[in-house]
Amino acid sequence: MREAKTPEFQIHPDFALRPLDVHHAPELCSLLQSQSPGYIQYFKPFPFDESTLRRVLSEVREDVFEGFYHGDRLIGLMMLRGWDEGYEVPTLGAMIDEQHRNHGLMTLIVEVAKVICRMRKVGRIMYKAHPDNVPAKSATRLGFTQTGVDNSTGYLIFHMNLDSHDAR
Repeated sequence: MREAKTPEFQIHPDFALRPLDVHHAPELCSLLQSQSPGYIQYFKPFPFDESTLRRVLSEVREDVFEGFYHGDRLIGLMMLRGWDEGYEVPTLGAMIDEQHRNHGLMTLIVEVAKVICRMRKVGRIMYKAHPDNVPAKSATRLGFTQTGVDNSTGYLIFHMNLDSHDAR
Protein backbone atom coordinates (compact mmCIF):
# COMPACT_ATOMS: atom_id res chain seq x y z
CA MET A 1 0.00 0.00 0.00
CA ARG A 2 1.46 3.37 -1.03
CA GLU A 3 1.47 6.14 1.53
CA ALA A 4 1.68 9.76 0.43
CA LYS A 5 5.30 10.77 0.96
CA THR A 6 5.18 14.14 -0.71
CA PRO A 7 3.89 17.15 1.21
CA GLU A 8 0.94 18.95 -0.26
CA PHE A 9 1.59 22.05 -2.32
CA GLN A 10 -0.66 24.90 -1.36
CA ILE A 11 -1.02 27.91 -3.65
CA HIS A 12 -3.77 29.58 -1.65
CA PRO A 13 -5.50 28.61 1.61
CA ASP A 14 -8.46 27.32 -0.41
CA PHE A 15 -6.46 25.47 -3.08
CA ALA A 16 -3.96 22.61 -2.76
CA LEU A 17 -2.23 19.90 -4.79
CA ARG A 18 -1.95 16.58 -2.93
CA PRO A 19 -0.51 13.21 -3.88
CA LEU A 20 -3.19 10.54 -4.15
CA ASP A 21 -2.86 7.09 -2.65
CA VAL A 22 -5.16 4.14 -2.00
CA HIS A 23 -6.91 6.04 0.81
CA HIS A 24 -8.18 8.59 -1.74
CA ALA A 25 -10.01 5.97 -3.83
CA PRO A 26 -13.49 6.78 -2.42
CA GLU A 27 -13.27 10.51 -3.11
CA LEU A 28 -11.66 9.95 -6.52
CA CYS A 29 -14.45 7.51 -7.34
CA SER A 30 -17.01 10.11 -6.28
CA LEU A 31 -15.35 12.81 -8.41
CA LEU A 32 -15.15 10.67 -11.53
CA GLN A 33 -18.64 9.19 -11.21
CA SER A 34 -20.24 12.60 -10.57
CA GLN A 35 -19.32 13.99 -14.01
CA SER A 36 -21.97 14.12 -16.70
CA PRO A 37 -21.61 11.38 -19.34
CA GLY A 38 -21.07 13.91 -22.13
CA TYR A 39 -18.34 15.68 -20.20
CA ILE A 40 -16.30 12.61 -19.23
CA GLN A 41 -16.98 10.45 -22.29
CA TYR A 42 -13.41 10.64 -23.63
CA PHE A 43 -11.59 10.23 -20.30
CA LYS A 44 -11.20 6.46 -19.90
CA PRO A 45 -7.85 5.60 -18.33
CA PHE A 46 -9.46 2.83 -16.20
CA PRO A 47 -12.89 1.95 -14.81
CA PHE A 48 -14.14 4.40 -12.18
CA ASP A 49 -15.35 1.94 -9.56
CA GLU A 50 -13.79 2.18 -6.11
CA SER A 51 -12.16 -1.26 -6.15
CA THR A 52 -10.39 -0.55 -9.47
CA LEU A 53 -9.24 2.84 -8.20
CA ARG A 54 -7.90 1.24 -5.00
CA ARG A 55 -5.97 -1.27 -7.10
CA VAL A 56 -4.60 1.36 -9.49
CA LEU A 57 -3.52 3.66 -6.65
CA SER A 58 -2.00 0.81 -4.63
CA GLU A 59 0.16 -0.29 -7.58
CA VAL A 60 1.76 3.13 -8.16
CA ARG A 61 5.53 3.11 -7.81
CA GLU A 62 7.05 5.76 -10.10
CA ASP A 63 3.89 7.08 -11.76
CA VAL A 64 2.33 10.25 -10.38
CA PHE A 65 -1.29 10.70 -9.28
CA GLU A 66 -2.04 14.15 -7.88
CA GLY A 67 -5.32 15.58 -6.67
CA PHE A 68 -6.32 19.21 -7.04
CA TYR A 69 -8.35 20.36 -4.07
CA HIS A 70 -10.54 23.39 -3.47
CA GLY A 71 -10.82 23.41 0.30
CA ASP A 72 -11.47 19.79 1.25
CA ARG A 73 -13.11 18.93 -2.07
CA LEU A 74 -11.24 17.01 -4.77
CA ILE A 75 -11.85 18.92 -8.02
CA GLY A 76 -9.22 17.50 -10.35
CA LEU A 77 -6.86 14.67 -11.14
CA MET A 78 -3.44 14.80 -12.78
CA MET A 79 -1.54 11.67 -13.76
CA LEU A 80 1.86 11.07 -15.25
CA ARG A 81 1.80 7.41 -16.18
CA GLY A 82 4.05 4.96 -17.96
CA TRP A 83 7.10 4.99 -15.72
CA ASP A 84 5.77 1.98 -13.80
CA GLU A 85 5.64 0.07 -17.10
CA GLY A 86 9.21 1.07 -17.99
CA TYR A 87 8.52 3.90 -20.43
CA GLU A 88 10.91 6.84 -20.40
CA VAL A 89 8.30 9.32 -21.62
CA PRO A 90 5.28 9.63 -19.34
CA THR A 91 1.75 10.15 -20.58
CA LEU A 92 -0.15 13.05 -19.07
CA GLY A 93 -3.72 12.40 -18.05
CA ALA A 94 -5.99 14.98 -16.48
CA MET A 95 -9.60 15.50 -15.51
CA ILE A 96 -11.04 18.66 -13.99
CA ASP A 97 -14.45 18.63 -12.31
CA GLU A 98 -17.06 19.89 -14.75
CA GLN A 99 -18.11 22.65 -12.31
CA HIS A 100 -14.53 23.92 -12.13
CA ARG A 101 -13.59 23.91 -15.82
CA ASN A 102 -12.54 27.09 -17.62
CA HIS A 103 -10.62 28.45 -14.63
CA GLY A 104 -7.10 27.71 -15.94
CA LEU A 105 -6.62 24.46 -14.05
CA MET A 106 -5.53 22.57 -17.18
CA THR A 107 -2.77 25.13 -17.70
CA LEU A 108 -1.72 24.61 -14.08
CA ILE A 109 -1.74 20.83 -14.55
CA VAL A 110 0.57 21.09 -17.55
CA GLU A 111 2.92 23.38 -15.63
CA VAL A 112 3.02 20.97 -12.67
CA ALA A 113 3.67 18.05 -15.04
CA LYS A 114 6.56 19.98 -16.61
CA VAL A 115 8.09 20.67 -13.20
CA ILE A 116 7.83 17.01 -12.16
CA CYS A 117 9.39 15.85 -15.42
CA ARG A 118 12.22 18.37 -15.25
CA MET A 119 13.01 17.34 -11.68
CA ARG A 120 13.13 13.71 -12.82
CA LYS A 121 15.37 14.70 -15.76
CA VAL A 122 12.70 13.68 -18.27
CA GLY A 123 12.79 15.73 -21.47
CA ARG A 124 9.43 14.88 -23.02
CA ILE A 125 5.76 14.44 -22.11
CA MET A 126 3.13 12.61 -24.17
CA TYR A 127 -0.58 13.40 -24.18
CA LYS A 128 -3.33 11.47 -25.97
CA ALA A 129 -6.83 12.79 -26.54
CA HIS A 130 -9.92 12.08 -28.58
CA PRO A 131 -10.11 14.60 -31.44
CA ASP A 132 -13.50 15.88 -30.18
CA ASN A 133 -12.32 16.33 -26.59
CA VAL A 134 -11.96 19.98 -25.61
CA PRO A 135 -8.41 19.55 -24.15
CA ALA A 136 -7.27 18.06 -27.47
CA LYS A 137 -8.33 21.26 -29.17
CA SER A 138 -6.22 23.36 -26.78
CA ALA A 139 -3.18 21.05 -26.59
CA THR A 140 -1.12 23.20 -28.96
CA ARG A 141 -1.94 26.32 -26.93
CA LEU A 142 -0.58 24.47 -23.89
CA GLY A 143 2.71 23.72 -25.68
CA PHE A 144 2.09 20.29 -27.20
CA THR A 145 2.69 19.36 -30.83
CA GLN A 146 0.61 16.70 -32.54
CA THR A 147 2.93 13.86 -33.50
CA GLY A 148 0.53 11.18 -34.67
CA VAL A 149 -2.68 9.26 -34.25
CA ASP A 150 -3.15 6.08 -32.22
CA ASN A 151 -4.46 3.68 -34.89
CA SER A 152 -6.16 1.44 -32.33
CA THR A 153 -8.23 4.23 -30.72
CA GLY A 154 -8.23 7.15 -33.15
CA TYR A 155 -6.90 9.37 -30.37
CA LEU A 156 -4.53 12.15 -31.31
CA ILE A 157 -0.99 11.83 -29.95
CA PHE A 158 0.78 14.97 -28.77
CA HIS A 159 4.28 15.50 -27.37
CA MET A 160 5.94 18.36 -25.55
CA ASN A 161 9.71 18.61 -25.51
CA LEU A 162 11.20 20.08 -22.36
CA ASP A 163 14.42 21.36 -23.88
CA SER A 164 16.80 23.92 -22.42
CA HIS A 165 14.82 26.74 -24.06
CA ASP A 166 11.69 25.59 -22.23
CA ALA A 167 13.49 25.18 -18.88
CA ARG A 168 13.44 28.72 -17.56
